[in-house]
Formats: sequence, structure tokens, C-alpha cells
Amino acid sequence: MHNSYFLPSIALFLVCSSLATASEMTRLGELELHGFAVPTTELTPEAARSYNVTSEASRGLLTVTLIRKGRNGKAESVPGQVYAGGFTQDNKIFSIPIREIRQPDGVYYLGEYRVNAPDNIRFLVNANVLGKPMKLEFSRAFSAPQTASN
Repeated sequence: MHNSYFLPSIALFLVCSSLATASEMTRLGELELHGFAVPTTELTPEAARSYNVTSEASRGLLTVTLIRKGRNGKAESVPGQVYAGGFTQDNKIFSIPIREIRQPDGVYYLGEYRVNAPDNIRFLVNANVLGKPMKLEFSRAFSAPQTASN
């Protein structure tokens, strides 16, 4: 089950009305590892520009957020080390270069990758959060780009 205690700023730029994200969360004590994957074409032009993301039908964006929940229930993002990769439906493995984004509301991690839709990508995320290793695995189906018919 996915609980949203913290949504990174980039989520505000996504086209929420038509967005079908694949997202997951894993918990280890007071720590949470959140990840979601979207085609870059679902980003608004402002978000793509702001985060230097290439918006193309053949590209996807992985966003990872590391959360620590305090005793008072307050959630805050925390820095860590994040490594990610994926498997295509025909078992081709690839790594996803991750970059850290720091903003006034927290820190999160972005990674761009190639998508040859239609495909179902299985994402593997490993993180070191406050000295504790965490893992997350989830899948996302990517549909073939829609073409306009005349």
C-alpha cells in the first residue's frame, strides 16, 4: 500500500489528471523509500525545463525520495545514496544514473532512462539511508506512443 507523507516538488509539475504512475514504498523502522516512474512526456514543459529532463516518448523518469518519520509523526526528506536500474520485459538489464535535487522543501533523486514502448520495466532501487540499506522493486508498463490519425 502506498502512503504519501511527502510529495517532492516535481510531483506538483506532473499532469495529474491523466497521470498513471507506478509508485511504491518500502519501510524500515522510521525510514521510508518512495519511488515512482513516469514517461517524461507526462511532465509539464516547466518541470522538464526546471529539472533539465528531456521530454521524449522514448524516455522515462524515475523519482526517489527518502523519508524519515519523526516520533511526532512529522515526515521529512533526508539525503542518502541511491542506485537504480531496471529490467525490460525481454530481460535486458540497464542502469539508471541518479542525480540529487535539493530544494527548500527537501531532497530527492531523479534518473532518466530509455523506454522502447510497449514495455514493462521492473525497477530495482537500492539506497543507503542514514547508514541503513534499503531496497525497493516495482514495475511499470509503458504503452506505445499514440499517433494522430488523419
